Amino acid sequence: MNEKTDTGGALQVPKILHELFGRTTTKAEMTIVLASCIILSSFLLFHTYSEWSGFTAWKKAVLIIITLDITGGVAANVTKGTNTYYQASRTARLVFLGVHIQPLILEWLFGNLLLATAVWISTIASACIITNIREGGIQRTAGMASALTVAGILILLADPHFILNVLLALYIFKLVFSFAVDHDGH
Repeated sequence: MNEKTDTGGALQVPKILHELFGRTTTKAEMTIVLASCIILSSFLLFHTYSEWSGFTAWKKAVLIIITLDITGGVAANVTKGTNTYYQASRTARLVFLGVHIQPLILEWLFGNLLLATAVWISTIASACIITNIREGGIQRTAGMASALTVAGILILLADPHFILNVLLALYIFKLVFSFAVDHDGH
């Protein structure tokens, strides 16, 4: 990554990483996102290893990738670079929401179709509604209220697998609050 000296330490992000960090980011934001992703994923995967230790190697790999994606995305989606990148394009926002099928993959890994489907549908619906609210300060409040409501659904339908519940809760906040809310008022 090349550092631009005229933007106060902003880093130009390679095109292949625009969906993760936007077109520009800062060293501090990138460090925070990567550190929180690695630390939270490591603790979560270590703490719950007994729940998924029987998976085949490729299922373990899928779980690790999904865990890194979700934990990293919760923080990355509120960074200025990522927020600006997605607020600039309605199509990019819709594609982002469309490809986030992690609950369905987690259902395949852990086998709870009702929980995964309920969280996936309610999360995507809430995120679509929140991303279309353009009224001043109400979007942030509506985003948090929606995320909490969907988290309530998760709590009511909770699965015995702690890792599944945590990943679904983080998924909800990643999409409904971190992603759907315009944190910089574009």
